[in-house]
Amino acid sequence: MDPNKVVIIIEDEKDLLDSYTEVIESTGATVYGATDGYKGLKLIEENKSSVAVVLLDLMMPGIDGIEVLRQIKSHPDQYDGVPVVILTNMVSDKVVKECLTLGASEYFVKTEISSEELISNIEKYLGSK
Repeated sequence: MDPNKVVIIIEDEKDLLDSYTEVIESTGATVYGATDGYKGLKLIEENKSSVAVVLLDLMMPGIDGIEVLRQIKSHPDQYDGVPVVILTNMVSDKVVKECLTLGASEYFVKTEISSEELISNIEKYLGSK
């Protein structure tokens, strides 16, 4: 993976954030993490020219992931149209449909995806910006 491409992970569970960061950094990509939606949006803005993909949890305190997704997709100039991949434990068909309708690129359930599958799925974004 290209170290000049940035992966931003927005995940409120610190242990999971650290785990995902370690897995993705092991491939050579640069990873920035945020433990809430506000910090995540700020990270995207600050790094928008190099952000390849955002991994976004949905259930977070403060501003939830759906609102973060809504902000990113309704302000494409501000966030440079960055692709957003949902990574959550919410399995409701209604929530999946809402996220995809709002513009999420993909939707994965944390308990159903291995580290290898996660890396394989985000690699395609690292060559596209």
